[in-house]
Amino acid sequence: MGSNVTQYEIDWLYRSRRIPEGVTCWLPGDEIEQVLEPGEHVVFLAHFERGFGLPVSEFFRKFLDFYELQPHHLPGNAVFYLSCYATFMEAYIGIRPTCETFSRFFALRINSVQGKEIPKPKPPVQCGSCIIGSRQGSPFFKFSGLESCRLWQGTFFYVRNNSAANLIDLPPFNPAPPSRTNWSYNPKSDHAETNRVVRFMANLMMETNICSDDIIRTFISRRVLPLKRRQHKMSEMYGPGDPTKITGLPLSKKGIVRKARQICQTAMPDDWEWGLRPLSTTNPPTQEAKDRFPRIDADRRGPCVKRALDSVDPDPFIRWQDLKMGRTKASRLGQSVPEPSGSSDDLTLLEIHEHAPPLQAEAGSKFVEKLMAQGQKNKVPTSDADSSQAPPPKRFRTEPLAGKEAGYREDLNPSSSLKPGTIWCGLCLPSGGTTSGARGPYTARTARRTLSPLQNQDTARNIGAEEEARAGGTSGSSRPRKKKKKKDVFPQSRAGRFRAGNLQPG
Repeated sequence: MGSNVTQYEIDWLYRSRRIPEGVTCWLPGDEIEQVLEPGEHVVFLAHFERGFGLPVSEFFRKFLDFYELQPHHLPGNAVFYLSCYATFMEAYIGIRPTCETFSRFFALRINSVQGKEIPKPKPPVQCGSCIIGSRQGSPFFKFSGLESCRLWQGTFFYVRNNSAANLIDLPPFNPAPPSRTNWSYNPKSDHAETNRVVRFMANLMMETNICSDDIIRTFISRRVLPLKRRQHKMSEMYGPGDPTKITGLPLSKKGIVRKARQICQTAMPDDWEWGLRPLSTTNPPTQEAKDRFPRIDADRRGPCVKRALDSVDPDPFIRWQDLKMGRTKASRLGQSVPEPSGSSDDLTLLEIHEHAPPLQAEAGSKFVEKLMAQGQKNKVPTSDADSSQAPPPKRFRTEPLAGKEAGYREDLNPSSSLKPGTIWCGLCLPSGGTTSGARGPYTARTARRTLSPLQNQDTARNIGAEEEARAGGTSGSSRPRKKKKKKDVFPQSRAGRFRAGNLQPG
């Protein structure tokens, strides 16, 4: 499908301190495979949304080297699991994460190309070939990623380090599939510190109300990126001016829940309470924990210079209705092509995308097959599960575009290059155009392709017409369809007055 990352999302990455100023970003052109120049790396917007940042943390770099992996080998949900593991180790024990302890809790498996016509052994996929899951019998907390994150491959772009210091710290790009080095490694009971972590975790689960949601809430509420290099551990964070944060501005409980639901499946209520508060300078590790884990004090860093608070949240929550984000004062767009009216900021989401579950998962495969056979839209049955993590998403939406009603349907066409829940408008930069500003350079290697909100989405167009007809309205851009007279299946009696979906008086 290629990449659908826009310059506004790149601007959000700089503004929210996920990418430092000494790193230059390039947007891909029309290529569907990565085309890199020497010194460039491939990164993914979906990774940045789940705790990844540049330069990467010491643990993440050691993880890639230990398993001989590349960022494009890891699906978006795998990065989320790594963030949760790093958060627990730093914020609830007080030590930095290690590959040995990770291997005790998690296992890696290959993601192969599917298809009956492909002979065995089936080759691994080129992008997302390494799947991370809980090891059988693992005592670690269980987490669930989003099913709709399977479109993460369309969020790639290129970065290059332009500073004397290494502000990326990723291994050199290698397009080859993973070699499965150390994938079967499991220290079991041979690693002393891992054994202490297992016993410590068991005591926490017995003596406190700690749960997996506490770990998710920790790095979201702390406004921190677990897989980004930081000056100190989460257990040493000290307040709004902590420089390891994205921003010192706080989030409300409801805002934390909404951000959590955008990256994982969770039943976290809006009025949640901590099962166990994470460590900090005001809630330091106990002396018993320090005696058990000598690295708590050995890993300590010196005091950090406080950072001034932001006047505006650089990492806001954006609802679907909040389509206008606005420009930043430190814009790096420079002398870019002026935007046409009714596009760009008016129709572009910067960070947050609604991850609607696929129709098969929500309604069932039998219902979808019946729906396709009938050639008409039926009402999706509601789920009987009371523990749904998020309200059912609306399947069809309209948005004013150039004086007309433009509609689109979320995540129903897997062949479309659009992100779920996102309207993409066409905004092109000239081939090889370069702009710069106060916050760092931005380069567009080739002109961006333009995408209509309804490109390759005939299904959404048909459904839009039916929605308008059901509501009793007509579209200004199309003539109303003539309804075919349906044969009366009822006798001319009282029941006949209710045919064709109309209630007749009398």
